[in-house]
Amino acid sequence: MPTVKFFATLRQVAGAREIQLEADNVRDLLDRLSTSYEGRMDRYLKISTVLVNGKNVVHMKGKKTKLKPDDEVSIFPPLGGG
Repeated sequence: MPTVKFFATLRQVAGAREIQLEADNVRDLLDRLSTSYEGRMDRYLKISTVLVNGKNVVHMKGKKTKLKPDDEVSIFPPLGGG
């Protein structure tokens, strides 16, 4: 089952650095996260950067990117600063 790693604000919302979550593709994973956390992650998930094994899904098949049991999915919400 893929490992999901949370960063910044998402780590606080999840209450964990990482979890394991069964999903066929990135879209399915994001939908399951939304359900698991009762919508508390939704606003972040819509604008977050998602990496699968260190590669941005934008450069793969986007949310249709297939996931394997040993994949590592990292989710980074937008960061601001100055």
